[in-house]
Amino acid sequence: MKPWPPPESLRQPCEDFVEKDRLLLEQAVEKVVRFGQQVGVTPEEMIRLLDSGISIGELLGFLASRTSGVV
Repeated sequence: MKPWPPPESLRQPCEDFVEKDRLLLEQAVEKVVRFGQQVGVTPEEMIRLLDSGISIGELLGFLASRTSGVV
């Protein structure tokens, strides 16, 4: 029995994956920064929060709480 060929995406060079990942990560970061700015949190404040040890999930929860007025 002949194995199925891998999908086209798995035949691409590793560099293509790295570049796609980088672009997706940049887009995600830009969205989080814009959201933070909309709720009154600067990028520098978000960096300080992440440096202090909170997770990305906790940061997103914090930003979401700022939209509902719960701090």
